[in-house]
Amino acid sequence: MSITEQALVRWARRNFQQLGLRARAALCQLPLVASVLAAPLAMPAEWTRAGERPLFLAGLLLLVAATAACFAIPWDSLPPNALLAVPIQDFVAIGLLNQGSVDGLRGLGALSIIPVIWIAASMPSTRTALALSLAGPVFIALPAMIEALVGFRSTGLGDALLLPPLLLTVAVAVRAARAGLTIQERQLRAQQARLQKLLVESQSTERLLTTLLDAVNVGIVAVGPDARPVRYNRRFRELAAESGWSMPGVEGTASAGLDLYARDRRTPLAPEQLPLRRAAAGERINDEIVWLGRGSDSRALSVVARPVEGPEGGAVISFGDVTALAGAVEDKAELVRTVAHEFRSPLTAVLGNLDLVLESASLAPEDRWRLDVAQRSAERLIELAADLAVSSPDTLAVRLEAAELCAVLTARADAARLSAAAAGVQLDADLQEPLWVRADPLRVGQAVDNLLSNAIKYSPDGGTVQLRAAQRDGWVTVEVSDRGMGIAAGEQGRVFERFFRTAEARRSEIPGVGLGLALTQWIAERHGGRLEVESEPGRGSVFTLLLPVHGPGLA
Repeated sequence: MSITEQALVRWARRNFQQLGLRARAALCQLPLVASVLAAPLAMPAEWTRAGERPLFLAGLLLLVAATAACFAIPWDSLPPNALLAVPIQDFVAIGLLNQGSVDGLRGLGALSIIPVIWIAASMPSTRTALALSLAGPVFIALPAMIEALVGFRSTGLGDALLLPPLLLTVAVAVRAARAGLTIQERQLRAQQARLQKLLVESQSTERLLTTLLDAVNVGIVAVGPDARPVRYNRRFRELAAESGWSMPGVEGTASAGLDLYARDRRTPLAPEQLPLRRAAAGERINDEIVWLGRGSDSRALSVVARPVEGPEGGAVISFGDVTALAGAVEDKAELVRTVAHEFRSPLTAVLGNLDLVLESASLAPEDRWRLDVAQRSAERLIELAADLAVSSPDTLAVRLEAAELCAVLTARADAARLSAAAAGVQLDADLQEPLWVRADPLRVGQAVDNLLSNAIKYSPDGGTVQLRAAQRDGWVTVEVSDRGMGIAAGEQGRVFERFFRTAEARRSEIPGVGLGLALTQWIAERHGGRLEVESEPGRGSVFTLLLPVHGPGLA
């Protein structure tokens, strides 16, 4: 039986069981009545002759009585098995009809298949149902068997002998089908119970997840591969409402996304730069700052995005409001730049006067030496003020041009040799020519100065600092390595942050403000490159500046 047929049978059985016992009895009786009534239409002459025989008429009357009983008796108030009296009475009626029929109507005993199916499908006990399904056909076929045996003739004997086992087989098949359907219904009910339990658990988990997401004061949104939101929390709905984004649960129709701007708060993000699109394309975003809205009411948002693993794709993006932190950082940077600017004027005056004094030929050697120390210290303060003045990447001007770096690197190495010798550090340079890049030689020189200065400064026990440069895999790599104090693994991810200094550097009281590596990283990024670090505490560090290769004379 196919799945469709099984479903149809279950539907018919379910609707049949919903009927009252009278209606069910009538439905089971009507096929037998219809079959008997169809006989006059098929053979009217034989039916007229059969009506003259008392047994045939008695069978008809008994069949009419059994049918009337289906409609008249209140079966619902009787024991469940009482209804089986009707198919048993049908066996008797069919036997009388078959025995009293003329030769043309022989074979009415085959109608006993109807009460056999009724009993096999309705009787609770399988043993009783099979016994009645066998006894009824035997009762119907018995007169024909006796008549054939007494008359010593074989006419009709085969049909009489075949009827009981044939109908018993039908009863077994109906019973087996009933048992199979019962098992399937039990399995279906068990599966439905499991599905209902899973549905309840899923709904509970859904409510808990929604509550958790809404309790977080960070906008969280899940997007599909097409960058459309498929799930979001309360805070993201609020951010979307501020942008007039029309989406479920958000009022407004002004836009189709968050109103986001770049770090200058004036330039709208291009469509391909929007966090939702970048994340949907598989890009990972780590604490990137964007601005929501323009003007004094704009908000700084820290964006974090992670792709969703699996064939479905998509991503989850969070938007944290860091407006207060961004304002504090900007205020700090502005204060530092203001102080640095204010330092430059008096320091310039100090250096000018020191130069004038040092030009005097009447200075004692000891006084000249002390003035030299003061002059070097003032120059160092000027350098620090210059670094502080450009402590924001927005103020770092880079003018790109085709340049060969060997001369720049050689000059930077030569300038650092004096400080290296004073610190007891040997400085070696290994440069492979030519090294063509599209770069700002001044800024690249500044970056290399910072790397060499740090390598010398953080090698308090001497050793060797190596400057190496080569071209490979489409990059020019400028590598500065030392054998100094090194950087702990937990701090290597922060060495490019402004004003960050390692715990070992602070303990050693090595001078510095933590801006050199931040500036060097900004310079690398402005050139389309990057700055990498490998380090091991006590074994030294290797900083690698990577710049894209560029042929000579190219624009």
